[in-house]
Amino acid sequence: MFNFFIVTFWFELNNKLYMKHFSNFKHKNCETAITKIVKDFEKKNPNKTVKAAKCNDPIIWFKKYKLNKWEQIKDKE
Repeated sequence: MFNFFIVTFWFELNNKLYMKHFSNFKHKNCETAITKIVKDFEKKNPNKTVKAAKCNDPIIWFKKYKLNKWEQIKDKE
């Protein structure tokens, strides 16, 4: 079964925290997607440190990051 999700991860550079998003098209589950994306990111960016990663349902991601309605969203975790 196809499962679509968006991976959000946070990384540190020069003592500042940054956030990046990736949509998933190649992986079946969140864990394999995060592992692959983080490994590729660290290989391409050795001076940046990955701090955290999370998978979001596209609807929840849109409400949180595009509409900025954080207080209305409860994570399923």
